[in-house]
Amino acid sequence: MVVGGQHSMTLSTTNLRAGLCVALAFVPILITAWDLHRDVAYSEWRMLFNLINLTAFIWLGLTVFHYRRTRTTNAAWLFALFPIAFGEPLLLLFLWFSVRFSSK
Repeated sequence: MVVGGQHSMTLSTTNLRAGLCVALAFVPILITAWDLHRDVAYSEWRMLFNLINLTAFIWLGLTVFHYRRTRTTNAAWLFALFPIAFGEPLLLLFLWFSVRFSSK
């Protein structure tokens, strides 16, 4: 449907983006569980630059994009998933600090 020369967002597109935001918030936890299952050890630099942090920042970018397109309270509630999405990256950052600045 074209309104004023622009395509309006359909409800299914909005729901798809919101669902993707919710699902993507839990991906860092799933990656961490998978890495624990495979017994993966991160080196010092990989604690800062890894797939867990990348997916958390992709979630943040997608959530901001979705909120700026819709500007609804339902979209704003997606930011409540921030502790879930960034819980693992923050734990990895604390682990990096403890490894990097520990007294040896």
